Amino acid sequence: MKKLFIVNSRAEPNALARFKDIYLKCSYEHPEESNIIFTEYGGHAGEAARYATAEKDILIIACGGDGTIHEVGNALAESDTPLALIPLGTGNDFTRTVMDDRHRTDCGVCIEDIFNERFTVRDMDLIRVISYNKKAEKIDAGSAWCLNVASIGLDTEVQLRAKSKVLAHPNSGLVRSTAYVTSALGCIFGDRKFDFKFKALRGDGKPNESENKGFTLIAVCNGSYYGDGFCPAPGAKIDDGLMNCCAIDAVSLPRSLYLLSKYKKGRHEGYKEIDTFVTTELTVEATGTRDLNGNYDGEDFSGHKVTFECVPGALKLAHYI
Repeated sequence: MKKLFIVNSRAEPNALARFKDIYLKCSYEHPEESNIIFTEYGGHAGEAARYATAEKDILIIACGGDGTIHEVGNALAESDTPLALIPLGTGNDFTRTVMDDRHRTDCGVCIEDIFNERFTVRDMDLIRVISYNKKAEKIDAGSAWCLNVASIGLDTEVQLRAKSKVLAHPNSGLVRSTAYVTSALGCIFGDRKFDFKFKALRGDGKPNESENKGFTLIAVCNGSYYGDGFCPAPGAKIDDGLMNCCAIDAVSLPRSLYLLSKYKKGRHEGYKEIDTFVTTELTVEATGTRDLNGNYDGEDFSGHKVTFECVPGALKLAHYI
């Protein structure tokens, strides 16, 4: 099997340096078996992946963070070309769900296993996200496949603030490792209520349409982790044909701080202000005049109404043995 490594050239510097060393060693031992592309501009990773799907018997390896995985995964969705992952980002949240700690923390182990074909290919679900404007017209720029977690509300505001911190200090490991938590604490002292309602196909006996029309956030999950280790869906599985959802009511500041600590560790289920459920379809719609701001796999989007649909087996994912 041929291997194409698509590498985010702006990945975490130390991880990127180690990747290059191990890749050179392994590719020398396996000549003419692999090719490598370092991204040169936004969207390059997806373009390279789509082009490579024309080849048969090829494995595409996304080397970077959650953004790189999202871009390459979108290019490979509903194709027969499998995707492997090498985490070189800051949070590497999706890999928390699909990798053991050994592979997640050492890119050298991943590279060696790929060249020696110590992996199996399995089907995984994807979430199809479609955004609409106030005229019910599809917004192409706000619609995509989500591999891990999509969300609307406070966590998107947190993410925007965290991104700006990292961009302002791109070479600071401390800023990278603390940006999400510090941003979460900063945002939680601001406006925590976002005007939207949701409707879902659910089989737990609760109404399909939410009674509230204002929430702190709603997370729609295929994987368990996002935002540098926050765990909105501890029981999520990427191959069960279901999305795990978590909607949090707009609550007081003291209660927000308490629930935030539980949400971080995945111990938030069962609290009266938090609605957790599984579904195959979900619609979130703004109840005010402002459009909704959200993110999927850390990429920002907006829309007045957003639909989420779980599509079973839409991506082939390589799992390390």
